[in-house]
Amino acid sequence: MNSGNNNDLEFWEIQVSLARAAARLPKPSLAKFHYEVLEEIGKPPGLDLIDYFVSLADISDEEVKEYFRFIGKAKEGRKKEKDNDPKKELAKRCAAGDSPSVLKFRQLFIEEFDEPPSEEMIGYFLQTVQGNGTGKEKSNDKQTQLNLAETIARGPQPTVAKLRKGFQKEFGSTPSGEIVQYFLEKMQQYAQVKDLPDEEHESKVNFAKTVAGGLVSTILQFRKAFEKAYGEPPDAEITEIFIRQLSRKKTTSGEN
Repeated sequence: MNSGNNNDLEFWEIQVSLARAAARLPKPSLAKFHYEVLEEIGKPPGLDLIDYFVSLADISDEEVKEYFRFIGKAKEGRKKEKDNDPKKELAKRCAAGDSPSVLKFRQLFIEEFDEPPSEEMIGYFLQTVQGNGTGKEKSNDKQTQLNLAETIARGPQPTVAKLRKGFQKEFGSTPSGEIVQYFLEKMQQYAQVKDLPDEEHESKVNFAKTVAGGLVSTILQFRKAFEKAYGEPPDAEITEIFIRQLSRKKTTSGEN
C-alpha cells in the first residue's frame, strides 16, 4: 500500500462496516449496496469493496455480471446525453435549491420520472452541487472549511455523513477528498484524548438491543430510528450490536 492510497485507506473501515451491514440484510443486493455506498461516501464502491461484499453476501456470478453491465451502460450513456436532457435539468434545479442532498434528489426524481435515478444521474447531481456553491462564497475559503471539519471532528460521535451534512448546510457543496482526510485525522486525534461517556454509550447499546427485539427488522429501519432518536447515524459498533441481537432473535424464533 502506497501513500497515494491514503485517502482510500481512511475510508476503508467505514466502507467495510457498510459492506457487513448490507450483507446481513434479508435479501442482500449488489445494486442496493452500490447506492448505499454512494449515499454514505459520495462515490461508488471500488473493486476491492465489491469483492469483499460479494464474498460476505454470497452474490451469484450472474448478478455480478449484470451489475458490471449496468455500470458499463451508465458510463457509455453519459457520453450520449444532451445538455437539455430533462433528467439533467432536474438535477440542476435540485442542486441549486436549499440544502441539496442525494435523498432529496432521489425523491424528486422518482416523483417526476416514476423511477429512481441511475448511478450516472446521482454522480451528475453531486458534481453539479459541488460546482454550484449556492452563493455562499463569503465563507467558502479553505481555512474556513478546515475549521468546520475540525469542529465536527471534536464534536459528539463525528462521522463522514455528519461532515457532509455540515458542508452542505454551510457551503452548499460536499467536502473535497483533502478536507475529508483532514477530518478523519482530526477525528482520530480527538478520539485519543476523549472517550464516549459511558452513560451515552450504554444508552445507544440498549436502544440497539431494544429495537432489535421487535420494533424494527432491517438495517435501514434501524438507522432511521437511531438517527431520529440521537440526531446522527449509528456507528459501526452500535450497528453490529443491533445485527447480532436481530440474529439471536431470528434464531430463537426459528427454534420455537
